[in-house]
This record gives sequence, structure tokens and C-alpha cells, in this order.
Amino acid sequence: MHRIKALLSALAITIATVAAWIGLTAPAQAATCYWYSGQAGTSSNCDNRDPDALGSACGSDAQTVKSVTLKNIYTGATNKFVLDLRYSGNCRTAWARLRNADGASPADNAGCTVWIHRNSDGQEYSKRPPASTYGVSIWTNVVYDADVTSYARAYCDTGTAEYEGRTANW
Repeated sequence: MHRIKALLSALAITIATVAAWIGLTAPAQAATCYWYSGQAGTSSNCDNRDPDALGSACGSDAQTVKSVTLKNIYTGATNKFVLDLRYSGNCRTAWARLRNADGASPADNAGCTVWIHRNSDGQEYSKRPPASTYGVSIWTNVVYDADVTSYARAYCDTGTAEYEGRTANW
């Protein structure tokens, strides 16, 4: 009897080791996001959290659902700044990402700022790159947007020109 228990125990350890080795472990779980009771469209447990902190399941299905290139506010010319509205269907969250963003320069510019905006209640979160950085990607914290819409917007002051843009709602 002791011999059978020892054999079964060794077999269980072997199976667990092989399963982990070939990737048969449980998949990463998405964050469980929800509206607070009685506050649908206005307040969630996932609001104002970094999308990376919500777990790999939220980031693994993230997609860019809208994208625009920022335009000069006076001439309409485009520049290197690309604004994305990102969305995770697993977590039902949205956030804004600005690619090629510049940080403020003490000499002559205010740099870039990116915002995510939830339409149902006007909730916004923003992000700026560190000062004196150039060509970096930045993203906002998320808004939970189950059954509501959101958009991304951005503004960049390069010192010699100002650029802005806004995505369509998603």
C-alpha cells in the first residue's frame, strides 16, 4: 500500500513537471473589472490603473482601435506624433498611447500630453513624458468602458509648432 502511494505521488509530480514544461498550465487571468454598484458609466474598480498592472491577459489582447497623426494647429501639416486609442476586450478597458512623444524642454517647449476620455461621465486621465526626452511612447492609465464610449486626444508643443489630435469614439 505504501509502495502504491509513493508511486502515485511520483507520477503526479512527473505529470505536473511535464505539463509545466510544455505549457499546459492555466492561462493568465484577466483582471476582473466592473462598474461599482449603482454607478454604471461613472466609476469602476479598474479606472486609473496602468494597463500593464491589470495583468497579461489585458495586455495580450490589446489592440489599436483608432489611430491619428497629430496635425499642426495652424497649418494642418502632420508630424511624427501618432495617437492611438488602445482597447482590451478581455478587461473592457481603453487607454491612450502617444508614439514619438517629446518631453518638455526647459528652454522653449511644453512637450506633449496625452489623454483618455470616457464620454459617459467625462472622466479623463493624462500622461506626459519625462522632461527632455524625445521620441518616446507614453500611455495613460485606463478607463473602464463596458457599454460606453471613449476617445483619445493629445497635444504637443515643440517650441516651434503646436500639434493636436483626437481619435473618433470607440
